[in-house]
Amino acid sequence: MALTANRELDRYVDQELRRYPVAGGVHVYKGALVGLSGGYARPLVAGDRFLGIAYEESDNSAGAGGASWVRVFTQGDFEHALVGAAPADVGRPVYASADDTLTLSAAGNSYVGWLVDRPAAGVVIVRLNVDAFAGPAPQLVGAAAELDCESGQAPQDVTVIPASWNVGGLLIEECVGIITEVFGGATQDQGIIALKDTDNANLNVTLTPSDGGADALNDVVVAAGTSKTAERAATGDPGAVVAAGKGVRAVVTQTTSGAGAAGKMRVIVKAVRLAG
Repeated sequence: MALTANRELDRYVDQELRRYPVAGGVHVYKGALVGLSGGYARPLVAGDRFLGIAYEESDNSAGAGGASWVRVFTQGDFEHALVGAAPADVGRPVYASADDTLTLSAAGNSYVGWLVDRPAAGVVIVRLNVDAFAGPAPQLVGAAAELDCESGQAPQDVTVIPASWNVGGLLIEECVGIITEVFGGATQDQGIIALKDTDNANLNVTLTPSDGGADALNDVVVAAGTSKTAERAATGDPGAVVAAGKGVRAVVTQTTSGAGAAGKMRVIVKAVRLAG
């Protein structure tokens, strides 16, 4: 219904602090990284949308969702531990894997902001970049992760796109691998990586190195398989579709082994949202 008279609306000049209802059965500690889940704030879990850093403690351990509230910082530069950060990392995006853990790895984690300084070993200053309510979710999502294809090594099973990023289904638009350690060993062509969802269903997209030249450092390995990525599909091909609510994992299905076994690959996955 259209307005028929003037009205006044509250205007919030300062965006530094925001107040959110807390999820049921959780305890948010002051200084925690806070995520958004089902409309409620909670101690951040990898893949959550990042809300900010808790300005105060909020204990809703015995309460239902919304029984208590928490204020969070949504702006500013904050000092935080980040294991392995180097001076050369200044300017890189920063992610969170838990309510107390920052990382430079995007795969399966939550974007937090930018690394603006590294004042000491293992310590960084992060400039927050909160986007939980910045607009509609981007239609393209993606991330990358390195897997070690040598027998007995890790990681060999990594969530590249978390389930929380997939509301209405995904079409894998592109999947490629970059060789980051030369493949070797008696079975060097067995360093095969497949995409699966978080329920372990095979997405029928695989990355397979080859002696024909695709196992040298920085070589590209192109995805193959019965399901086609959008980039490589022809009319009538079955698409590499991920059901709503499922994440995307990169899994080593065959390892390199034998004398001189080696081989690492960085897997890059980009997907288009089908809905949501």
